[in-house]
Amino acid sequence: MTINQTIYERGKTAGIFPSLSSRRDEAYVGFIEDARNLLMHAQQKPIGEYSRSLLQDAGKSMETDPKSSAEAQELLMKDSVLKTYYRVKRSLQESFWECILNSFNMKKNELLQALDDAEKIGPGSVSYDPDYAVADYTKREIHLQPGGYVNEPLAGFIYDYGLKVFMGGSADNDAAHKGLASTAGAPKDGQVSRILDLGCSAGGTITALKNIYPDAEAWGIDVSAAMVRYAHLRAAEQNVDIHFKQMHAEELDFEDNSFDIVTATLLFHELPVSMAKKVIAEALRVLRPGGSFTIFDFPSANKQDVYGMFFGEMDALDNVEPYIPEYVRSNVEEVMDDTGFEMFPYDPSKGLLIGRIGTKPEN
Repeated sequence: MTINQTIYERGKTAGIFPSLSSRRDEAYVGFIEDARNLLMHAQQKPIGEYSRSLLQDAGKSMETDPKSSAEAQELLMKDSVLKTYYRVKRSLQESFWECILNSFNMKKNELLQALDDAEKIGPGSVSYDPDYAVADYTKREIHLQPGGYVNEPLAGFIYDYGLKVFMGGSADNDAAHKGLASTAGAPKDGQVSRILDLGCSAGGTITALKNIYPDAEAWGIDVSAAMVRYAHLRAAEQNVDIHFKQMHAEELDFEDNSFDIVTATLLFHELPVSMAKKVIAEALRVLRPGGSFTIFDFPSANKQDVYGMFFGEMDALDNVEPYIPEYVRSNVEEVMDDTGFEMFPYDPSKGLLIGRIGTKPEN
């Protein structure tokens, strides 16, 4: 049985995202999206140039070691322009999350019923355990999202609309996910019968991958029951056959050598490095020889200067990203290589989220 009509009372926006409860709310969040685009994109280059000039004029090191980063933060956050910039950036984010949460809460019962109804239909499936014990590291309110990913039953709805705002419209119609999926690594022999997306959240990447490989069995896993429930509803509405399951990425409930492609989009900077290493090992285990693993995430610290590291660390503070500083210093490409992957060349200058691609050796 498949969905034959939309189940959102007010339909969707941007092709995919569920509408908020009123046009007024959408207009308010749209204003914040435009303001963030101006702040985060139009001003990003001049803010970076201004910050670097302050550091250079003060004779500060441009290296990314912890000492230089701490000195950069101390200097830059005394500047009134930069203090205002980061305060406005934080305030805009607090505002759009509050509006999205309040708007969806106005029709909370309807949305929860939609999740319940979706479990009875296909294509695809969803599996989760109401008593599932999630790891403590997953309980943070990442991105300032109210309730985080695991403590709010509407987390999938909230995250999906928040991503629309957070990405400044580039995620509309799943454009960002489609772009990333199109560059994911694939086995050299071209044989793709099973694909897996780790930390799938709302399911954008695995949906895009399933459309690229329509004959493959597709799985998306996430530690959050709210996320996999919403991802299933979202995929079923698009008539895309995907299996979603609640699961820790560092403890995969799949057999060895059972997937041809594994991906992870913006997952690793939200993991403690100790967990990230386990996830990479699990990805290697479940891939068949010749299978491909792609990590889409931020570049390592050795790919940027001290201002880039400062901006990331400020984002970690303002955006509640507690694991970013440790992640970017860990050099995930080296961890993949040390775990046993054969790595493809990686050029971070080609884009913020260019994938790190590793292949499981044939022997």
